[in-house]
Amino acid sequence: MLPFVIGGLVTGSLYGLSGLGLVLTYRTSGVFNFAHGAIAAAAAFLFYALHDQHNVPWPIAALLVVVVFSVGVGSVMEWLTRTLSDAPAAVVVVVTVGLFLLLDGALSVNVHDVVRDLPPFLPQSGFTVADYLVSWEDVIIAVTALVGAVSLYAFLRTARLGVAMRAVVDNATLVRLTGEPPATIRRTAWSIGCGFAAISGILLARSQGLDVTQLTFLVVQAFGACAIGRFASLPMTYVGGLVVGVIAALTQDWFTTPPFSQLADAVPFLVLIAVLLVVPLRLLPRGNLAFRGLVSNAAQLSRRSGGAITAVLGLALVFVPHAVGSRLPEWISAESSFVIFASLALLIWTSGQISLCQMSFAALGATTMAHVAGHGVPWPLALLIAGLLTVPVGALVAIPAIRLSGVYLALVTLGFGIVMEFVIYPTFLMFGSGTTALSVNRPAAGPFTGSDESTYYLALIVVAIVCVALVAIQRSRFGRLLRAMSESPMMLATLGLNVNVTRLMVFCLSAFFAGIGGALVITQFPVGTTAFMPIQSLILVAVLAICAIVGTRPLLTSALAALLIEVLPGYVTSFSTDYQTLFFGIAAVLSGLVLANRDRLSAALRAQGIAKGDRLAHSPVAHRTATAAADSFVSVVSR
Repeated sequence: MLPFVIGGLVTGSLYGLSGLGLVLTYRTSGVFNFAHGAIAAAAAFLFYALHDQHNVPWPIAALLVVVVFSVGVGSVMEWLTRTLSDAPAAVVVVVTVGLFLLLDGALSVNVHDVVRDLPPFLPQSGFTVADYLVSWEDVIIAVTALVGAVSLYAFLRTARLGVAMRAVVDNATLVRLTGEPPATIRRTAWSIGCGFAAISGILLARSQGLDVTQLTFLVVQAFGACAIGRFASLPMTYVGGLVVGVIAALTQDWFTTPPFSQLADAVPFLVLIAVLLVVPLRLLPRGNLAFRGLVSNAAQLSRRSGGAITAVLGLALVFVPHAVGSRLPEWISAESSFVIFASLALLIWTSGQISLCQMSFAALGATTMAHVAGHGVPWPLALLIAGLLTVPVGALVAIPAIRLSGVYLALVTLGFGIVMEFVIYPTFLMFGSGTTALSVNRPAAGPFTGSDESTYYLALIVVAIVCVALVAIQRSRFGRLLRAMSESPMMLATLGLNVNVTRLMVFCLSAFFAGIGGALVITQFPVGTTAFMPIQSLILVAVLAICAIVGTRPLLTSALAALLIEVLPGYVTSFSTDYQTLFFGIAAVLSGLVLANRDRLSAALRAQGIAKGDRLAHSPVAHRTATAAADSFVSVVSR
């Protein structure tokens, strides 16, 4: 066990160091940075480019990355998150998730998904402890993390700027009165946090390799360390990193055979979920305190107008197979994606909840469909069973939703999706330990022949049923309760309504529709675990936020998102997966900023219109024109 304990302490110290930067930025800005791991990965690749491709000595390369790169990224992060202080929690998550996708896509576009090894630049010799070689590289890594943790703690306790960082969390206005600009304080905190992420990324890349996705999610494992520190305590966060590292290393030693051979990768997220379920809410920082919901305030269409538009769109969809030709498979994929997006829109736009594990629900529906239909169950019944068996999992996720909200609910659902990938996906209940993709025979009975055209029409029937169900939910008393809960859960509780039951029901409904969507996916083509990775849940949220620019109606945004993610790449063949991730990341950041500042933008436009009207009113030309128009109006009325 000793080699695993030592290795766990070394890796855990980096988790703790990365967690320190994450906690620092969260406590000073109120924004939890989901892009923290992507920043670390970008720093590691930049160090590789400077040191190994351009032969820059490693101390200079490290200094450039840790100082110059971190200050630049920290300044950008402070500028982006400055206007998110009063934004809804879902919008804050969208912006940082968009940054994650932006950096991940940019790195993937540049490195072309090639895994590289970072050559050693620290001494590899060392000494033995109980016949185990401890390299000087491991010692330097552990000492660097410890020195960084102690230095940051002392800086926040003794330095004037450090004390100001602690104070800006409580009251930025009072800090401004002392002569310290809060924006500069936050910019410094973001730079330090990004610097810690850069150090962690460079040193983790030495042992794990330069793989974009793997390195990004390795640093994300610092979330478990932050949870042990209750997202507030720096010493406990560092200790939490050591604990997570040791437990993960020992788990790797104890569980070596499938399906639990990947359990070690899920340990930090199991710790994260456990802590957030056990720790009292009063001990967790509240972070973003916005109460403004995301329910659309646009005028609702009348039933007659809505029915007419629905009839026209339905007629157009009926003729799609005759118009798109060989592109029909993309449209079938759009139908299944529409159902999954609708399940997520029901959560975000209607109830104000957030979920970063929606693809896990879809994966469960897909595998259930494969297992049930494989035993001879008729396709419609198998589809219904796939949705129903996903409901208990939705209820399980709803347990933390009862007591958590905002960023903590997003963290729990992200952790749940990663645990599903590493622990549940390899079991016989879902995909199994092999790499073989699961498939379902297309229905071939009556008018359905199993062709692409008949599969399209079959999926269209399911989409129509889902739309009718969602419209019924929106117009029901339950839908009104969901919209009210999005605006003010406390108001519902004051009126004597059970908010917990409402949250439970909406998560169950969302899981049901996501399971139906996953069953449609596997009906079209064979799928494996790569079709339902956690990063795709992040892409779902980002694409749905992009479509929210035109409004937050669930059906409208779901339809646009399905077209954007499935149909558009089919016609723009040069739009590869990496470029899609990059584009969706950029668009999600911009959309999130617009959503966060929509009230401010509207007020500015109104103020500009009023000011322009005042200028016109005081203009002599405008006065003469208005007088002449009034005289003309009086004469017309008189006649």
